[in-house]
Amino acid sequence: MHNNQSYLRSTYLRSALVAGIAALMSSTNALAEQAAPLEAEDLLKLLQDEGVITKKQAESVRNIARDRIANETQTSVDHTSAEDKDIPPATEPGVTRVPYIPEYLKDEIRDEVRMELKKDVVSDVMTQAKNESWGVPGTNPSWTKRIKFNGDIRFRYQADRFDEDNSIQYFDFNAINDAGGLANAGIDGFINTREDRDRLRLRMRLGMDAKVTQGVDVGMRLATGGTNNPVSTNQTLGNYGSRYDISLDRAYIKFYSFTNNYALYMGRMPNPWLSTELVWDEDLNFDGIAYSYYFNREDDMYDDERQFDPFITLGAFPLQEVEFSSKDKWLLGAQAGFSYLQDNQNEFKLGLSYYHYVHIDGERNEPDSTANDYTAPPFVQKGNSMYDISNDTTNPDTQLFALAAEYQEVNLTAVYDFANLAPVHVILTGDYVVNIGYDEEEVAQRFGEPRSAQTQGYDLGINVGWPTPYQRGNWNVGLNYRYLERDAVLDAFTDSDFHLGGTDAQGYKLSFRYGIEENTWLQFRLISSNEIDLEPFTVMTVLADLNARF
Repeated sequence: MHNNQSYLRSTYLRSALVAGIAALMSSTNALAEQAAPLEAEDLLKLLQDEGVITKKQAESVRNIARDRIANETQTSVDHTSAEDKDIPPATEPGVTRVPYIPEYLKDEIRDEVRMELKKDVVSDVMTQAKNESWGVPGTNPSWTKRIKFNGDIRFRYQADRFDEDNSIQYFDFNAINDAGGLANAGIDGFINTREDRDRLRLRMRLGMDAKVTQGVDVGMRLATGGTNNPVSTNQTLGNYGSRYDISLDRAYIKFYSFTNNYALYMGRMPNPWLSTELVWDEDLNFDGIAYSYYFNREDDMYDDERQFDPFITLGAFPLQEVEFSSKDKWLLGAQAGFSYLQDNQNEFKLGLSYYHYVHIDGERNEPDSTANDYTAPPFVQKGNSMYDISNDTTNPDTQLFALAAEYQEVNLTAVYDFANLAPVHVILTGDYVVNIGYDEEEVAQRFGEPRSAQTQGYDLGINVGWPTPYQRGNWNVGLNYRYLERDAVLDAFTDSDFHLGGTDAQGYKLSFRYGIEENTWLQFRLISSNEIDLEPFTVMTVLADLNARF
C-alpha cells in the first residue's frame, strides 16, 4: 500500500510541475526562439532526462506554444494600421522582441498539456495496478480470468411403488459378493421388490474449468454420492445427521485446436459419445483417453460446409486394473457420425458406435483356488446373466458371481431437432443397440443348460418445448418408450432410474420441466416398467426434482 501511495503522490507532482512549466514558458516566452538559454527550457529538458516526460511530450509542448504565439502575432500584425506599418521597429543591439501573449492563450496551453499528461498518468497507474494486483476494478490478476466455476444442486422426492405380485428372487450380487455368499449376506443379498419406498435425496456438483494456455484446458468436478456407484451421485437423506460423502467426479486435461476440429481428453472425463440413456447413464463419467476429430472444421469456421459436420471418436477406458494378471478389463469404443444443421436451424445428428469390453466375463475357479476371483465385477445393477465362479458351487457360503456373457455392443443413435416453431422445439430421438458378443453355447456351458439370447434394445422418444428450460416460464414435456433385453448392454452403466436400474426392462417415461426462475427449474418424471424375461418385477417410480445451477 505504501508503494501505491508513493506512486500516486509522485504522479500528482509530475502533473503540477509540468503545468507550472507550461505557465512559466508562456509568461517568459520560453518557446519563442531566443539566443540565451532560459530556465523553463532547462526544466523541460531536465524532466525529459529524468524520464518524467518523454521527448515526444516535451516537443509537443514546444509546438503548441509556437503555434499559439504565431497565430497571436499574426492577428496583432493584421490589426496594425497602415501608418504604423511604415514606422520601422526600434530595436537595440542584443534584444529580442517578444509579442504579447494573452491570458486566455496561456490557459489553453495549460489545459492541453494537462489533458495530454492525464492520459499518460492514468495509463501508468492502471498498468502498475494490474501488475501489482491493486484493488481497482478491472485489474485482477490474469490467472483469475482463466478459471471458471460452475455447479448445480438438485433436491428430489422419490416414490417407488411395487406390484404385490413381484417375485422376491432378485439377488443383490454386489452384497452377495462382498459377503462371500448368499448365506453370509442374508436379507441384504436380495433387492427390494415389494416394499414401497419414499425417499428424499440430494445431489450437489461443483466444477472448475481452467484455460492453461491456448489449446489446453483442465477440468475437475466434485460430487455427492458414494464412491462405489458410477451411475448415481444421489445422497439419500436420513442417515441420522451423518455428513455427506464428497468425491472427485471428474479430473481431466483437454487438448484442442483453435477451430475445434479435434479434441483429446485424458483422465476422468464427461461422456464423449453421442448417446441416450439406453446405453449410458447421464451421471456416468469415463476414465481413460478419448479423441474426437471433426473433418470439416478447418481454418474458415464460417464456411458453409460446416453445416455438414462429420466426426469420428475413439476411446480407450480401463475398467479394472489387476496387479497379478495380464487380463485387465477395458472398454474400447469407436463412433462415426455427423450433425447436419439446415438453413432453418433444424438439426439432424447420427452416430454409429461399437463398444468392445475386454476380459469382462467371469472365469470359474479351479477346485481349492481363488485365482480367478478378480473376474467378478466390482459393481453391477441387475439384469445381466450372472453365474457362480467359486471353487465350490454347492456351498452357499463361498459364492462369487460374475458375468456369463461377453459384451460387444453395436449402437445406432439418431436425434432430429425440429426448430421451425422456435423458441419451441420438437426433438425426436431413436436409439438401437445389439450385443453381438453373446455366445449362446458358451453361456449354456457356464449355466449347465441352454439359455435364450436376450441381446437387443431400443428407445424411442419425443420432447416438445424449450430444449433447456432454464428461464422463468420456459417448459418442455417428453415421452419415451424403452425396451432393453437382459444382455443387450452391460447393466452396470445403463440408466439407474428406469426400472430402478439395470436391464431386462420395458416401459415408458413421461417427463415435464418448467422454469420457475432464471437457472432454477422443476422437473417431474413418471416411470412405469416391468420385466421382459426374468421373474415378475413391476415398479412405478415418481421423481420430483427442484434444480438450480450456477
